[in-house]
Amino acid sequence: MLKNTSIVIVLLASVSLSACTWVRLSEEAKNVRVIEQSEAATCKKIATTTANLMGKILGMDRRTEKVQAELETLASNSAADLGGNAIAPASDVEDGKQTFTVYTCP
Repeated sequence: MLKNTSIVIVLLASVSLSACTWVRLSEEAKNVRVIEQSEAATCKKIATTTANLMGKILGMDRRTEKVQAELETLASNSAADLGGNAIAPASDVEDGKQTFTVYTCP
């Protein structure tokens, strides 16, 4: 009985944790847009940044949409620190990691 209760507690904890947002958008990053590389023709590339977070919690994969959104938030925060106002994915998400190009756009 104790083993089943432990399993249920672990499952409930992982579901709750997967719903949490761990990454907060900084005030400066609120003006950073996510664009496609094809939209960057009139923009100036200023840097690349790599966003990294946990893709799994307690051995379970996190929702793809949530991981992508948090990676974009991390990259936006970084872009704001670098003086950019746009980011574009430069790689696919792999193991909770993604590279973005940081731009200044008109």
